[in-house]
Amino acid sequence: MAIQSTQAPAQADAIHLLSIEEAATYLNVPQRWVADAVRQRRIRCSRIGKHVRFRLEHLNEFITACEQPLTAPSGANVLDLSPRGSGRSRL
Repeated sequence: MAIQSTQAPAQADAIHLLSIEEAATYLNVPQRWVADAVRQRRIRCSRIGKHVRFRLEHLNEFITACEQPLTAPSGANVLDLSPRGSGRSRL
């Protein structure tokens, strides 16, 4: 007498892994740049055999880490749209 389970097998969380080509497209950089960043260990990746793969959250983490802060002198207008003379520069 065989016992049958009424529960469906537990599904693992599906993790979509990106190739170097897909990661380069996502980051809007050349594939060579991504490959160099992997070699320099500047970007997190997973190695599956000889294949390099990226998690989307790791790419987003990398983007956040690369953000440059805004630096403006205190009291300065960031957008100074006031007219300055005739519009011609004098050399």
